[in-house]
Amino acid sequence: MLNDQKTKLLIAEGNTRSFQLLMEVTSDELLQYALSFVRNQEIAEELISDVYVKIWHKRSELPNIQNIRSYLFIAVKNSCLSHLRKMKNEKIVFIDEYNDFLFPIVESNDDETIEKEMLNKIHKAISELPPKCKEAFSLAKINGFKHREIATIMDISEKTVNNHLVTALKKITEALGIDKKKKAKNSPLKQASLFSFIW
Repeated sequence: MLNDQKTKLLIAEGNTRSFQLLMEVTSDELLQYALSFVRNQEIAEELISDVYVKIWHKRSELPNIQNIRSYLFIAVKNSCLSHLRKMKNEKIVFIDEYNDFLFPIVESNDDETIEKEMLNKIHKAISELPPKCKEAFSLAKINGFKHREIATIMDISEKTVNNHLVTALKKITEALGIDKKKKAKNSPLKQASLFSFIW
């Protein structure tokens, strides 16, 4: 739906229903992403609203945007960093200079296929990752973006994205004491769909 040319054309022509659907489909994950930067629900919601308003005003450009979802994430990230810059009264704020990127807390499944203690270890390992590494990991595992899309959102190369994800996997497996060479079928990372990797 997001990158369907017909939907983009409808929005560009001022179809409010199509734009409302776009907001419904993307608002939850954009809010979570914004909270990773600003840590405040009200501010995050306001920033996302501003992004939607700006996109609506520039809706005629939508048909030329190849990936609307990536475009929205970039716009939200820029808004968050702009807000942080204003708060710090600085001209530039980079994510590495900002305190940290907050990885969203993921609860264990109802059937508790992964133990809470193990999930806590996974989150602890992730919390100790460098900010950009954590952001790349979040975009890949929470939002399901491909390497190319993550590279666009983070304004880095696909190789750097891959390096971040390899680092994240290495740190997490080390923290859990998993021997990757054995490719354990019942490892905690395999049990949690969030952390599904190619072993």
